[in-house]
Amino acid sequence: MPATAIDETKTTPLTKPRVRMRELILTVIVALIVLVFGLKKPSYNWDMIGYVAVALSAEGYYGADLNKATYDSVRSEVSASTFDQLTQSDDYRKTVFRDPSSLAQHVPIYGNRFLYNKLIWIVHAIGLDYPRSTYVVSAVFAALSVVLLAFVAHEILAPVTSVPLVVAFSGFIDLARLSTPDAMACFFSLLMIYALIRRSTLVFIAAAIMPLIRPDFLLLSSLVAGHTFIFGQRRYALASVAAACMLYWWVMRMNGSYGWLTLYNTSLIHKTAYPATLVPSRAIGDYLRPFASLADDFTMRSHFVIYGFAIWFLTRDGAKALHLDSRLLSAVFIIPMAFVAIHLLLFPAMTYRFFVFAASLVAIGLISQMRLAKLTDHPR
Repeated sequence: MPATAIDETKTTPLTKPRVRMRELILTVIVALIVLVFGLKKPSYNWDMIGYVAVALSAEGYYGADLNKATYDSVRSEVSASTFDQLTQSDDYRKTVFRDPSSLAQHVPIYGNRFLYNKLIWIVHAIGLDYPRSTYVVSAVFAALSVVLLAFVAHEILAPVTSVPLVVAFSGFIDLARLSTPDAMACFFSLLMIYALIRRSTLVFIAAAIMPLIRPDFLLLSSLVAGHTFIFGQRRYALASVAAACMLYWWVMRMNGSYGWLTLYNTSLIHKTAYPATLVPSRAIGDYLRPFASLADDFTMRSHFVIYGFAIWFLTRDGAKALHLDSRLLSAVFIIPMAFVAIHLLLFPAMTYRFFVFAASLVAIGLISQMRLAKLTDHPR
């Protein structure tokens, strides 16, 4: 049977309308705006240095040569003031800039974003330098993510005209400007959920390869596999999560990546320019303290408004408030919010770029719920 977006035991049956030309044009315009912002207004965030170093180390550079080639490449892309900000703004950046061994110890942190690094290499082979390639890849995937979000909106009967608002509120433009794999992760996460809604076997392929984009997105792959297992596709679900786990192990081992304990300490307890020699803290308080900062930071973000309103809306009248069947509710609300909650529990830093796909899904799901509630209360 084809998937239906409405639980007919609760609501008046509705059918998906055809996509109107004006909706297609609007989606393309928004996607192009995101693309142009990414290409013309890059953030030049510090991670660019890490990904350029990974690319050059793959070419055979190491030691002082890797350090010089990396920073010379970045210097040729950014202004003098931006270069100073990337290399002189604090002791951490000064150390990585001056000490080749420090930069070399950062390569494993960035090297395990396997597919993102491969695309940087491909774009470079086409003719762009490495620094520019880092944000060109992001801009393209952020724009494609807009299109996928519109597809999801259409599938769950949310008005496609609401997509521009969700894009602006969720942070797509910021993703497009960053030299990180997060726009790529956003695209494949949305693709996975879209395939899940459509009951396409593509969901299992997307879930399997997610660790090659961001290893921590193994968590999302596991949640999606759990969903498909519960809803009856058990063999495919087990095969998909097994493949994801093997690819996670392979990419971490191949790059000599650091474990959770090192990354937690380096990022949240004591930021060091020498992660390979870090000695993890043994004080329990050091591991709890980031949660206090997280609580304060999270409430100041636009994503908090989305998740807070979603919880209120979906629980205010119990099951009577819900206008999607349980399978779609899980795909649009439960999986994204569970991913955010568990990720923050394991790594309590409100790095919003990790969660743009989740916030946009929940927001478009809310709009769908409100529209369906209105249509079923006042059927035409």
